[in-house]
Order: sequence, then C-alpha cells, then structure tokens
Amino acid sequence: MDSKNVKALYRRAQAYIQLVDLDLAELDIKKALEIDPDNRLLFDARDVKLEYKLLREKVKEYNKKDAEFYGNIFAKMNKLEHLETAVSRDGIFPFLERLTN
Repeated sequence: MDSKNVKALYRRAQAYIQLVDLDLAELDIKKALEIDPDNRLLFDARDVKLEYKLLREKVKEYNKKDAEFYGNIFAKMNKLEHLETAVSRDGIFPFLERLTN
C-alpha cells in the first residue's frame, strides 16, 4: 500500500475499526490527516475528520466497558477475599450457616 494514499489509509482505518483494532485505525487516520489536513483529496461520503471523531467516541466507549468489566472482576475478587478471611477466622460452619439462613 502506498503510505501517502489518503483514500487507502482511510479505507484501512475503516477496516481496523470493524476489527476493533482502534490503535491501528487511529494511526492511519492521523497519517491521512497529516497528508491532507483539509480533506481535499478524499471524495467519500464520510471524510477523514468525521471518521476520526467517530473513532475517538468508539475508543471512549470501549474504555468505559473495559473499566466496568475490570471493576466487576475486582469487586468479585474482593468479596471472595472477605469470604476466605471469614472462613479461615471462624471456620467453615458459621459460613455455611450464613448461607442457609
């Protein structure tokens, strides 16, 4: 691929977005904007600047989902640690009684 072909960079960025490889998509979009900051070379319905804006929104969305996912994992791990501490401190029987009541 010609590294100075704005349309090719734009198309590859779109493919990366579909594959959720947002870092590579951002690199291609930034390169396309360096070559043609005013978008004069691209005759597509969506221009590179709009695509970059959509990409940034998608990155924020994925980061939020990741934060929620990992937050839930850590909350569950914390809960498990508390249960393990209670079982080791009080033994298994009080723990089982709490589960059945």
